[in-house]
Amino acid sequence: MTDLKQTIDHERKRYCVAAGGGVSLPVAGALYWAVMGGLGFYLTPSQWAIAAAAGSGLIFPLGILLQAPMRSPFMKSKSPLSGVTMAAIAAINLLWPIHILLIGGFPEAAPLTLAIGMSLHWPIIGWAYHSRVSLIHAFVRVAAVTVIWYGFPDWRLTGIPFVVAGLYLFAAAGLRWEVLRFRRAGVSAA
Repeated sequence: MTDLKQTIDHERKRYCVAAGGGVSLPVAGALYWAVMGGLGFYLTPSQWAIAAAAGSGLIFPLGILLQAPMRSPFMKSKSPLSGVTMAAIAAINLLWPIHILLIGGFPEAAPLTLAIGMSLHWPIIGWAYHSRVSLIHAFVRVAAVTVIWYGFPDWRLTGIPFVVAGLYLFAAAGLRWEVLRFRRAGVSAA
């Protein structure tokens, strides 16, 4: 049993190294949330919610475009674990009926529901990449946006997006650090 666990743990680390930690995706997410934070100064909650829902579809394509400059070839990295990451991404999309319901009836909730809903895949991807950073990101993000939502209601359209953008940048840096740590430990992408 120990050999199987060691084999799986090694593959998780190798997958992280091969994918460059997938850092282009949190960078893309940071850009999306920063734009949404800026728009929060100008749009009504209804307008913001519609823009946020429509714009969220740009994160993944932007992450793909950023793969080369970020040295994060997550789409090219092959692993038996890649199916887990794709399933995790598919799972967050199952929340769209709830997001749409809230956007139509309570658009003020969109920053909270989108910030939390779009973080649900992080623990699973973190498992696939053997990444503690991903797990920490998810919990800190949910806690931070919840505190802003309840403690600072005037900051919902700006504070939540800017905090999420910042947390994405910290996550990207943390993932890059994990990749370097795995490489120093002798884990290669091959």
